[in-house]
Formats: sequence, structure tokens, C-alpha cells
Amino acid sequence: MLIEMKSPAFKEHGKERPPITFKKGLNVVLGKEDGAMSIGKSSTLLAIDFVFGGSTYIKSDGVKKEGHHTIFFAFEFNGEKSYFSRNTGDADTVYICDKEYNITGDSYTKAEFVEWLKQQYEMDFVGLSFRTALSSFFRVYGKKNTDELNPLQGIPGQSMEKSITSILTIFNKYYAIEEFKNGVTEQKKRLDAFKDARKYHFISNLVGGNAKYEENLATIRSLELQLGTLMEEAEKGHSEEDIEKNKQKAALKNAKFNIETEIQAKEMKLRLVNMSLEYGLYPTEADMQGLQEFFPNVNLRKLYEVEKYHQKLAKILDAQFSDEKASIDADIAALQMQLQDIKTQIKELGFVGNLSKEFLDRHSALKSEIDALKTQNQAYLTLKELQAAKARADEALRKSIEDILLEIENELNTKMKEINDSLFSTPRKPPHIHFNKYDSYKFETPDDTGTGSNFKGMIVYDLAVLLCTALPALAHDSLLFKNLEKDVEDGLIRIYDSTDKQVFIAYDKQGDCRPETREILERNARIRLSTDGCELYGRSWNKEENKQNEDELQQTVETID
Repeated sequence: MLIEMKSPAFKEHGKERPPITFKKGLNVVLGKEDGAMSIGKSSTLLAIDFVFGGSTYIKSDGVKKEGHHTIFFAFEFNGEKSYFSRNTGDADTVYICDKEYNITGDSYTKAEFVEWLKQQYEMDFVGLSFRTALSSFFRVYGKKNTDELNPLQGIPGQSMEKSITSILTIFNKYYAIEEFKNGVTEQKKRLDAFKDARKYHFISNLVGGNAKYEENLATIRSLELQLGTLMEEAEKGHSEEDIEKNKQKAALKNAKFNIETEIQAKEMKLRLVNMSLEYGLYPTEADMQGLQEFFPNVNLRKLYEVEKYHQKLAKILDAQFSDEKASIDADIAALQMQLQDIKTQIKELGFVGNLSKEFLDRHSALKSEIDALKTQNQAYLTLKELQAAKARADEALRKSIEDILLEIENELNTKMKEINDSLFSTPRKPPHIHFNKYDSYKFETPDDTGTGSNFKGMIVYDLAVLLCTALPALAHDSLLFKNLEKDVEDGLIRIYDSTDKQVFIAYDKQGDCRPETREILERNARIRLSTDGCELYGRSWNKEENKQNEDELQQTVETID
């Protein structure tokens, strides 16, 4: 559990506050009895959320006004204390400290630290996000999770489905549906893969629907009749096998012609290379002397130097020509082997009779159209099966979730009724939750839709979850209590005080409470905040702003004068 927190930014009468210590059960941030504002009650709760791995505090007025600062804090688990520090300007790093809060050199990333807390609180549940779970029940001004009409929405903008999933994980029930979720994921992957294959034309495009599927079947039957008629009109003695052999033979002859053409081209290139190797491309000494007979004044020395360069170049070219010759020889040999293989296949087919080109073309066209339509229909059937498999997986998941949610619903409603009954001397209807399905729920207090009743319902819900699950702590800001009946408020504070789990609340106007309730608040006060230097940061923002406005007004008056 959290045992202490301090910061150089936390001040009282200009001096740094001593560490704020915490304990099991209720921990109260106690404000002034008159309900003074802007003294740091919400900021204190946000700072507690910050040491639990939260981030909302970074955008708080305390950081805006005081600048970035470090918060030092300590947790204790199984009798062992662990000390840390985290700076608002480097919030992704949590530094490990010694008991004097000197940085040891070791650190966690924020994600690693949150995972450490998850392990320490023994909440290593399948699918559970520790921060999402905890943040949902730290209802503090600024976190935007105090919608009393939608208490399951722990994070702003969270969908009903995700809110319900969070409840499943907090109750450690997610493992029971993991297999079904994996089944849905697998079927979705198969369906998406099929759609992608169609998109990129890796498989045949499917027909547009069942009507087109039936139309294709009719067309296939018609084409098959045409093919049958064509076969009957073919020359006698030619079977379907003969036709296929004719097609194969035609294809082989075409391939043979293409290979022979390629061999001829390679042989022509080879003759050119051989000529280059035999005759070369550079002048001889005889060529040089003959040149001098026609041009007596020519500089033979220069010409000989040029010749030597050409001779060197020729050696390089000879090597390149030799490499190219070897490559061409290898290509011709490979093509000759292919040609021989094709000739062997043609020979093996033997004599299959003579069928007209028109007949073969018509036969191929009909077969191709029939095959294409059959492929389209098969793609349609495959898609329907994949969609059906995905629907079956979805239904299995939905049914498993709804069965588990019914168990959670009964447990929550039983606990909320127990808590609600303890608040009143005469029975009143408790808040009630009903999960319509896996992605929808209804939360209400039947026949009581008043503001006070709705906020009471949210608090009762939070307490029920705290008492029924491994949730280690919750935090309630003072704004949650503003519309409550006094009897309800007194009863809730008694329940806060009775739990062993940590409850952090901000409270003021304790002068209006019953003596017993006031005693509980005073006894559990961890920090006391008020005006005139006793604010969390030693000053009040609204007073600072008022003082600044007064100074600006005075300067204006003096200017006018």
C-alpha cells in the first residue's frame, strides 16, 4: 500500500511540508469547514493518482503554477518498503530511491512501474490494465470520470463495450472468455485474409450475392450443354483425352518454336564474341608502319604509346569477352536441354489425330468460361462459410460474456443492496445494474432519478467493486458529496472507515456533520488544508490572481491621476 508522499512543491507558510503519511482504510484530505476553494484538495488526490502511475496531475494547476517538480513516495508490501521519485517533467521515468530518497541509479519506465504495482497488489489477471482499472475508481475533478449517469465509464470517451470488458477483468473473469475471443480473432484473420486476396486479385473475384450465384449455376449448365454438343460434332474417334492432348501438343510446339528462336539469337551473339576474341579491336605494329608511309611526319613514338594503352585495354576486353562467351555457352546448353525435353514430350504424346484450330479454340473458350464461373461460385461459397464461422465465433463469445456478466450483475446488485440498506433506517431502493448484452448496460436507482441519488449510486457502485474484487484503492473528490443527503453522507463515511483497503477522499464542510462522522474525518485526516498559507502549495491561486488584479488597477488609477 501507499505509505507516504512528499514534494518540495508542497508547502505550508512558506516551508516545505513534512511527508504526508497514509494508512490502511480511510485517508482524508481535510479542507476548511467553510468549504474554501482553490486550496489543493483535488490536487492532492491527483498527486496520489500520479504516484500510482497516473498522468492527469501533469496538467493540473499545481504544475502550471509551480512548474515541474518531483514527488517522492513510498509503498509497503509484505513488510518491505520501496522508495521512489517521479518528476512531472520526466513522467515516463520512475526512479528507485533509498530510504532517504536519494536516487540509486536504477529506474523503471512508467509501464514497468505500473506492472510492478500490478504484481505487488496480486492483480496479474488476464487482460487487466492496472492503470485503467485503478483510474476508473479515482474519481477526481480533472479526470473527467465523474459522470454519475454512466459510472462504468472510467475513462473519457470509453465505449460501453470497453467499460464492460474492464469490469470483466477487475472481477478476474476475462480468462473464461479468452478462448472465445481468440476464436473470434482467428476467424476474423481468416476472413480478412480472404478479402485481401480478392482485393489484390490473388484469387478470383466472387459473385455479388446469392442471386448471381444461382445465375452462374444456370450459365454453367448452359455452357456445359454447348460443350457437349461441340464434342458430339467433333470428328469421330476423338475423345476428351484426344482434345486435351491436341491442346498440349499445340502448346508444346509453340514453346519449341520460342526456344529455337532464342537459341538462334544466342548463337548469333556467340559468333560476334568469338570474332572479337579472334581478331581483336586494336592496331598492330604493321598498321603503324604503313601509316607512316602515307604520313611521314606522324609522331610514331606517341602512336606506339597509344598502342601500348590499347594493348592493355585489349587484355581487359579479352577477359570480359571470355566471361561472356562462357555465359552464352551455358545459356545455349540450358536451352538445348529444355528443347530436348519438349521434343521428348511431343514424341510421347504420339499421334492424336488432326483437330481443327477453330474446334480447339471453341473448346478452350467454353472450358475457360465454365471454370471461371465455377471459381467465382466457389469463392462465394468460401466467403459465406468464413462469414458463418465468424458469426458462430461471435455468438459463442457473446453467450459466454453474457453468462459471466449475469454472475457479476448478481454479485454487484447484492453488494450494492447491502451497502444501500446500511445507509437508511427504512428500506430504500438500491442502485441496480443490468447488462443487456456484452456491449450494453443500464445503471439506475429505480424510481429515483435525482442528482443526489445518482451520485450516491455511483459511490455505492465503487464501494461494491472495491469490496468484491482485488481493486486495491479508490479516491473520491469532494464534489461527489455535494448533493448527498446528510444521513447518506454520514453512512458512506462510516463504510469508508470500515474497509481495510485504502480509500482517499477530499472533504470539507465537516462542521455540518454529526459528531460521530466528524470524529471519523478528524481521526483519519492525513493532511489539513485551509487558506492563508496552509494551502497544498502554500498559496491560493485565486488570491494571487486577485492581488495581481488589484495591483494592475492601482497602477491604472495612478496613471489616470
